[in-house]
Amino acid sequence: MVKDLTQRAGFAGPAAAVLFAASVAGFAAMRTDGYTHGTKAVSELGAVGAPMATAFNVLGFILPGILVIILALALASGRRGRVGPTLLALSGAALVGTGIAQADMAARSSPLTLTHGACAMLSGLAWAVGLFWIAPMLRADLRTAWWGHLTPWFFLFLLANIGWQIAYQTTHAVLPGWGQRIGFAGYFLWVAITGIVLWRVSRDAPASKVR
Repeated sequence: MVKDLTQRAGFAGPAAAVLFAASVAGFAAMRTDGYTHGTKAVSELGAVGAPMATAFNVLGFILPGILVIILALALASGRRGRVGPTLLALSGAALVGTGIAQADMAARSSPLTLTHGACAMLSGLAWAVGLFWIAPMLRADLRTAWWGHLTPWFFLFLLANIGWQIAYQTTHAVLPGWGQRIGFAGYFLWVAITGIVLWRVSRDAPASKVR
């Protein structure tokens, strides 16, 4: 039974990625006020006063965050080390907080908006740092060793996002929205592939190996 639960939990990874991507694409497409992916932040889809803001926050942030927490629990099952999965769970919880604390684009210094921004940053940083603890866990298993070797490199998606935002702030030579989406793309791509890898490992492992 534990094996079945762990195996099913692996689906949380790709489900989170699909739900987030579909929410961003779908809710942006329904906007008629000039919203574009290049010039607007993802958070503006769920900001105070935005059309269907609550629905986007639930589908785009809260539910994917819960699914990331489930993935973190699956990652910890049957493996030594808790720091990496704990940081991944913190990342998911912060993503949930990002959806709960709606940004107010008209009051960027309000406590709610600052909380929203802090949760968004914490989600990305907790994930990026956690990669360096998760990688050895995956490398220790011959079936996931290849993914363990690739995992730390996803930290570069966060660096690319930061560099992109610096380039925008200093030169305005790039559109700010794409940098943020690069960061999200790396985050959810890793989450999706990790979920698939864990599902395949738990599917093939003897029940006694999954605890």
